[in-house]
Amino acid sequence: MGIASAQTNFYQNSSYISDSGAKPEVKTVLNYDKNLIMGYTITFNYDAKDIETAVTERLEKEGVEGSKKKNFYAYKGIKYNHIWNKMFDMYIQFVGSKNAGTINVILSQGYDNFIIPTEDSITTSKMYAWLTSLDLDVQNYQYNLAMQAHQEEHKDIKKELAKLEKQQTKIEKKIKKNADAQAKFDASKTIVSENDVNVDAKQLEKEQKQAQKLLDEKAALEAELKKITDKIDLVRSDLNKKNTAISDLEKDKPLSNSINTSKK
Repeated sequence: MGIASAQTNFYQNSSYISDSGAKPEVKTVLNYDKNLIMGYTITFNYDAKDIETAVTERLEKEGVEGSKKKNFYAYKGIKYNHIWNKMFDMYIQFVGSKNAGTINVILSQGYDNFIIPTEDSITTSKMYAWLTSLDLDVQNYQYNLAMQAHQEEHKDIKKELAKLEKQQTKIEKKIKKNADAQAKFDASKTIVSENDVNVDAKQLEKEQKQAQKLLDEKAALEAELKKITDKIDLVRSDLNKKNTAISDLEKDKPLSNSINTSKK
């Protein structure tokens, strides 16, 4: 096999495969001036916006500063050993939809002196390794988003539960107060015997109304308590489901990136 044939085989049949099965490749892309330039590309089956945020946040954490230039992120005069041990410019473009996103990367030695991937297998190997490593960055970004949403919902559910339990305590205190009033009433109410002819009819009527009022109040409070406890049962069920969802998500936590993302 000739050298040219071997190089072609390397670029088209790279052994670099990301965690989700995506493969990087070399192809011509439109640069920021809409000129065709040979660059590096990889497509992941994730939301393109998530890919963009995950990659740019990673670079920022690694101390690689850039700016948006038209539809590319331009990182000029950087030294980023994951890709090259010399000063260079890197241009990254993110395109796609909610179902899939593509990362296009162009490298330059400065002043638009673009690096030709097929003429530098060492840099291309490092670029392939870096591109495939981005898979886990996106997975972790999406995992953190999902976990954050779960935790916020968990917090809201607990807040709602605390509110309902406070209402429950308040009603239970009212029920106890009603029971105490009932006991006090029972201890002081008029006892009417069968042959008692000296009953104060007005007092008896007043006591009957008071007794009915206490009973009506008790029934209303118990009905209100039932509504609250039913709600509490539902909210506790939601809390248990949310705890399960968080636990299941934790079990599916993506691996950490094998490439050290400290500042380079």
